Amino acid sequence: MKSSHLITISLSTLLLSACSNHVDVSPSQNSSLNAVTPNTAAEAKGGMMQKSLDSWLKEEWSPATSTKTTTAPDGTVTTTKIESDKVVTTKTAPNGTVVTTTAPVIQEPEDTTPFTLQKYVDKWKAYQENQAKMKEGQPKEPSEIDKVNSLPVIGK
Repeated sequence: MKSSHLITISLSTLLLSACSNHVDVSPSQNSSLNAVTPNTAAEAKGGMMQKSLDSWLKEEWSPATSTKTTTAPDGTVTTTKIESDKVVTTKTAPNGTVVTTTAPVIQEPEDTTPFTLQKYVDKWKAYQENQAKMKEGQPKEPSEIDKVNSLPVIGK
């Protein structure tokens, strides 16, 4: 029994010492390890989602401080420039008439009230009350037992 443990320990020590021919060397510098599994950087290959995102970013997306130009079927060119505090719209008609309008950007007020469970309970209560009102006068939904009982029975 002791000899089998001694053999197992000596074999595992031999195997572990044979894996590395350099002591205190990082795995990337270990020549024995690199012979078995070379450390080559994998090429980044974009998948379908990455390619789709890249094409969308390149062709369709425009940041909030950008300029968008559209042409109507009648030849009117509309240029909209969105800035941090205003929106400038310039319409150029086919006859050369230019109309520029400026409108302020209206931002929604930020909700800084903290979330409480009472708000959730109130919303749930209002939902339940409205759900009961919506279902008034409508036929009762059949229960699972009613659905199973309405299935045809094989063998009768």
